[in-house]
Amino acid sequence: MLAKGILDKPQQPYFHFQEWKPHKRPTGDSMAQLLEALLIAQELNQHQFPMYGCEVMGKYWSFVILEDKSYCISKSYDCTEQDDLLQIIAVLRKFKQILEKLLLN
Repeated sequence: MLAKGILDKPQQPYFHFQEWKPHKRPTGDSMAQLLEALLIAQELNQHQFPMYGCEVMGKYWSFVILEDKSYCISKSYDCTEQDDLLQIIAVLRKFKQILEKLLLN
């Protein structure tokens, strides 16, 4: 989780990476766990801004944005494919810009 806070206590979460799950024989529903974390973070932040997240399952990455009661899940990107890897890097760089803007406010 990326969050603004004091010491070990996050106060304003911004982004959550769902724990990595193996692609073969995964246990649990990692997307549901990610959405749960985003909903909790949204409540902690009193719905002030969108919440962002990423699910990594094996070599596949999916990005999530939650705003109010709506969410969107990206297509899955295969990090072993060059074009998809470049897209993953682009999304993470864009989030870095969004995070810097939030932290400066």
